[in-house]
Amino acid sequence: MKRQKNRFFKQERTRIYDDNRIDPYREQMKYKEPARCTGCSALFINGRWSWEDTNEAASEALCPACRRIEDHYPAGIVEVGGSFFEDHRFEIMHMVQNIARVESEEHPLERIMNVEDNEESTVVNTTGMHLARRIGHALEQAYDGELDISYDAENYVRVSWSR
Repeated sequence: MKRQKNRFFKQERTRIYDDNRIDPYREQMKYKEPARCTGCSALFINGRWSWEDTNEAASEALCPACRRIEDHYPAGIVEVGGSFFEDHRFEIMHMVQNIARVESEEHPLERIMNVEDNEESTVVNTTGMHLARRIGHALEQAYDGELDISYDAENYVRVSWSR
């Protein structure tokens, strides 16, 4: 039998697709590389933000996470509540801080903006959707409870966990 050769087709690159997502913090143009954030000292190099250091002279910019913090406009909201949470508040909030630290080490744009304590719950505002979702899944995995994740827009998520 004859074996057929693998055939690779060239992808047509003449079509350009419009990105219809509306995100005020998504840059339309790239930063001049390397660029150092004036707020958190993250470095934009090789097309992404990182915690790297460079000996090159870097231009100044403000990263999307610092702009969100400055504007008080979170990308993710995590609401944690319930009687179990009241009994284990210190332990749960320590876990939330650890998750944020680990996530931020690899992804500088994923950070906790602030933590607000209400009478019946605690609200954690994040600069990224992924961190909020990851916190919710970690709480559900560790403590069971009820997890509700709702995407209000393409760039905003609300996570609610209670037990």
